[in-house]
Amino acid sequence: MATLASVSAFAQTTVTLSGNLDFAAANFAGSQTGAKGSTITTTSGVSSTSVINLDAIEDIGGGNKVQVHYGLDPRTLANDAFAVNNNQINSTTAASPIAGTNTGLSRDELYVSIESASLGKLMLGAPNSLGLDTHGVASPLGTGVGSGFAPASKTMTSAIVFARYDRSVRFNSAAMNGFSVQANYAPGADNAGLRSAAVSGTATGATAVGAGVANAALQMPNNRKVTEVGFSYANGPLNVRFTNISQGAQTYSTGWYGANGDGSLTAINLVSTKNNLISANYNLGAATLYYGYTNGDLMTSTDSSTKAVSTRMAGKYDMGQVVLTIQRTAQRETTSANVITDRSVTGMRADYVLSKTSKVYAGYENWNTGKLAVATDTTTGDRKITSVGLQKSF
Repeated sequence: MATLASVSAFAQTTVTLSGNLDFAAANFAGSQTGAKGSTITTTSGVSSTSVINLDAIEDIGGGNKVQVHYGLDPRTLANDAFAVNNNQINSTTAASPIAGTNTGLSRDELYVSIESASLGKLMLGAPNSLGLDTHGVASPLGTGVGSGFAPASKTMTSAIVFARYDRSVRFNSAAMNGFSVQANYAPGADNAGLRSAAVSGTATGATAVGAGVANAALQMPNNRKVTEVGFSYANGPLNVRFTNISQGAQTYSTGWYGANGDGSLTAINLVSTKNNLISANYNLGAATLYYGYTNGDLMTSTDSSTKAVSTRMAGKYDMGQVVLTIQRTAQRETTSANVITDRSVTGMRADYVLSKTSKVYAGYENWNTGKLAVATDTTTGDRKITSVGLQKSF
């Protein structure tokens, strides 16, 4: 504590602006609903996540630093988040169009931290999760096209790993001989009592609106309790990371805003889940090999848990100006009724490096959901993406 409290009289704050923008022209094909056509995209089909980072770091002496990190997501503006889509109508009032729900820049990673060179770094806010970092060690495609991270919401890796948790605290220890430990904790809040009473319109702060209700904002917003613990080893050509994720049970997981078109709530209870993830990569010079393994529960499991086991294998070959990457993720899900679903994502990307901060690339993704296509479901059938993009960091 004495080390962290030592403050230099000449402490100065350094503010830096950095970021990344990635756009691609993508073609979608396959049997999956909505998987046909071409577009300019900043999401599916790109090689990386677009973000604008603002960092303010103050050296307070003794090798200690205080930092503010604010990540902004410019993709909402690029995807016309302000527009009203007149082809989409409210399910209860057909004459009313639905406006875009995102306004302005969405938030990416956000935290305030204090760091000691001898102890480590403590972050409060919404730092990236340990699970996301562990995924990255085994995924040279990152979370982009072909990575298997999030072909669609809550599928494949994103059904096991959250990118970050609101209202969380994370600690990374200082490395010793390549080893370090990490912990991440989100205390959560499950105001089921208020929201259960609100269904009948009897809760304090709730007013009946048709069949549903409108709730006053809670001082402790709904959030799931999460604990992550892990360790990493990075020394020479070998990188290894392990993470255990434990998520608490939650009632009315869709939130107290109302899950249905009329504003009413639907009781969806998420059971507690656990997952173990291990990832590694080894550099052989121009080539790097990657492997990842996960075993546990889908975090979206209701009533009883759905078990998920996944493996990831990848290879990258760096020829200097040209970098070639191939990656495959396979996941088997087993319900309590012993219903088995095998999903897979195969991805490839060729990068042509223009400079240290820019590149053009061609990407490919084949996502097989393991289920026959259903006309009203965007998470069944297969989807193929072919894209050409330009990425620039700064």
